[in-house]
Amino acid sequence: MTDRTEDASTVEHRLLELAYTTDAKITATALAYFAPCSIEVASRVLEDLAAHDRLTMEVEDDGSIVYQLRGRQKLAGPKAPTALVPTALPHRVADPLVAAMLTVVMPGAGHLYAGRVAAAVMWFFVVGIGYALIFPGLLLHLFSIMSATASARRLNTSRMQALPPGQLFVGG
Repeated sequence: MTDRTEDASTVEHRLLELAYTTDAKITATALAYFAPCSIEVASRVLEDLAAHDRLTMEVEDDGSIVYQLRGRQKLAGPKAPTALVPTALPHRVADPLVAAMLTVVMPGAGHLYAGRVAAAVMWFFVVGIGYALIFPGLLLHLFSIMSATASARRLNTSRMQALPPGQLFVGG
């Protein structure tokens, strides 16, 4: 869950980010979503800026209030989001030990944890069929555990290579 802010300067900073990195209409609800803050706090910040002649206020045909920032232009940059809602999944890591322990409990669960759905389904059925023959099932289960651990390590390695130079990798 995202922490909500009541600090007007933080909300104002997020307003500028919203204005200069998206084409979204500036409304109290859009700012409240983007900041994140309550709609009341967003309205108060927008009204204060309009009162100090920093924003203009227009009422649309449907009665909604839209604010305009003078000289607003979308700035291009490497960190500029193109939408209010993220379009890509956040980077995540998979702990190889957790992947192994999940696979011990159920074959394929570690692969699922590492984001490899097809491998999870395949290992679940292969090990299940192997258990019908007793010994091959135990052996296949061990291979499944090793494969899940390797999948988690591969996920982490691919995430590390995708990071820009100098950025620390923080698990999520």
